[in-house]
Amino acid sequence: MSAIGTQVNRTVMGVISAVIFILVGVALGPTVTLAVADINATSMAGVVMGDVIVTLAGFIGFFYYLGIVLGGLAMIWATTKGGA
Repeated sequence: MSAIGTQVNRTVMGVISAVIFILVGVALGPTVTLAVADINATSMAGVVMGDVIVTLAGFIGFFYYLGIVLGGLAMIWATTKGGA
């Protein structure tokens, strides 16, 4: 019975950790997008490959939230997978 209780405890703690990770990531999302909002073509005029940086800056919010969601899913998957 002790092994079952330990496995249930690990699963619950892992899911709680994943949910906290997702919530903190979503709460920090507006801060990340506001920090990237200052990147524009004028500010990158003298920077090497500035046009590439400006193009990628438009996708930072998407990649950030995608990383948070995929990271949370990976944490939940690894927790519920079980293992030895």
